[in-house]
Amino acid sequence: MTTTGTRVLALLLACSPAAAQASPRVLLGAVSAAPTTAPTVTPQASPIDHLDLPPELTPTPQRPGPIQTWSLGQVMRTVEANHPRMRAEQLRGQVLLAGVVTARKSIPNPVFLNDNGTAEFTYRVGFTQLLELGGKRRRRVELALARHALIDVDLRVLAASLRAEARRTYMEAFFAQERERTLIDLILSVDVLLRAADARPGDIPKSDVLEVRITRLKARQALEQAKFEHFQADLRLNNLLGNEAAVELVLTSPARDQPPRWLVPSEDDWRHEFLVSHEALVAEALRARPELQRVLREREILGKEERLVRANRIPNILASLGPDFVPQPAGGVNTGVFWMLNVEVPIFNRQQGPLQEIDARRAQLNATGEAVRHDIGRQVSEAVALACYSQSQYRLFERELVPAADAVYADALAAFLANTAPFLVAVRAQEGRVLVRLEYLRSLAAYHIALAGVEQALGFPAI
Repeated sequence: MTTTGTRVLALLLACSPAAAQASPRVLLGAVSAAPTTAPTVTPQASPIDHLDLPPELTPTPQRPGPIQTWSLGQVMRTVEANHPRMRAEQLRGQVLLAGVVTARKSIPNPVFLNDNGTAEFTYRVGFTQLLELGGKRRRRVELALARHALIDVDLRVLAASLRAEARRTYMEAFFAQERERTLIDLILSVDVLLRAADARPGDIPKSDVLEVRITRLKARQALEQAKFEHFQADLRLNNLLGNEAAVELVLTSPARDQPPRWLVPSEDDWRHEFLVSHEALVAEALRARPELQRVLREREILGKEERLVRANRIPNILASLGPDFVPQPAGGVNTGVFWMLNVEVPIFNRQQGPLQEIDARRAQLNATGEAVRHDIGRQVSEAVALACYSQSQYRLFERELVPAADAVYADALAAFLANTAPFLVAVRAQEGRVLVRLEYLRSLAAYHIALAGVEQALGFPAI
């Protein structure tokens, strides 16, 4: 394979959708939702502004709906606040709240008593009431309130998952948008060079011109694939935002304007940066992770269940009270009052089974807590190491490689126009510039996706 063929193959690989995927994902943790910020709606704007483009170079077809401009922060806040899964989880809180009302109203109703004894001609009318001893109702209310309080932790876990999903989906859509834009710029720049070559008949070898035209054809093929991938990414993001498929999205660059406090902007050694921040972040994660807080809440619930079970060992009293009537043979009726007390004798059933179950569940919760702590340490280590490395790669492209590639292309183009460098030098310089640009975009996407993993591993926002 020729050198040009190798470069073209590298260009096509860099434009492939799989290249935009990030390394391992970490799926735990959350914080509470922030207020939603509405997107900017632009009725007439276009995502990519190229004037007088050939039909084959036009961007992804504009859809009939409005054009919305979104930033990464707006998308994350909107998804966290408005996603259907969040609304469904919030409504589950109403179900648990109904359980609290049920516990508060769990006073047994009185039973009407009517005793007609024909043998002795004794008639009784009264009421029977179950009297719960040992504070059983109070224990039931406490247990229902503890279960209702657990919904807050579940909402935080879900919010973290939605934030991470929003960040990943946004970065995939942004990378697809910029990949399409970059390929259009590449083809347009190649067209400029070809026009310059056509203006110099006989000065440029025909084989060089043919190689460049083959490069353009392959870039056109990659552009059509990029358009489809951009369209798919927009559909996924629209679905996440609750938009109609007809809405066209324009995504702003999620530049690293506010780096995480634990990432040092001037640190060039990502290994040293990881070692410096790792231990402190693990300690913060052990304090903030909602999964650990959920284990603690479940322990509290288990303790309240145990108190309720022990209260159920105390026997209840069944009390009956009312007037009785005894007709006399000589006429008249003797009236009086009757009362009865029935008490269960707790000889056989003393809640042995429920208490044993609670002991077993407590041991299981203790083991689960240790497992969660172990997993948190591993997840924080992996996520923070990936974020440190991704930042170093993004910083390398932003500060060194992208400016160097731009400078090389500018020099090569100037040399070609001055007739001091071959035609292929300028073309290859532009190919290299596009490859570096795509790798820069990929590093930016990988950096933000790594931050999504860090947010979930820590249990609070990374930025």
